Amino acid sequence: MNEIRMSPTYEEGVEEFLQFASERSRLDEDGKYFCPCINCLNGRRKILDDIRKHLLCDGIKKNYTTWIWHGELTDMYTRS
Repeated sequence: MNEIRMSPTYEEGVEEFLQFASERSRLDEDGKYFCPCINCLNGRRKILDDIRKHLLCDGIKKNYTTWIWHGELTDMYTRS
């Protein structure tokens, strides 16, 4: 996702992200997911086709490397 947006590698990364999100993320009652583009910043929910368009046209939030809003587990909990 750090590639040039017009490159085939970036487009493949977008498709991999969308596949990951659709398999692991919880969508809302309208079938929408958080959009990680640089304009929405995971603050707006969109359908996957709209997220694809946003990511291809605008790009992804650069520091969004752990997909916490899209099903990736984190070490948010401390161990006792």
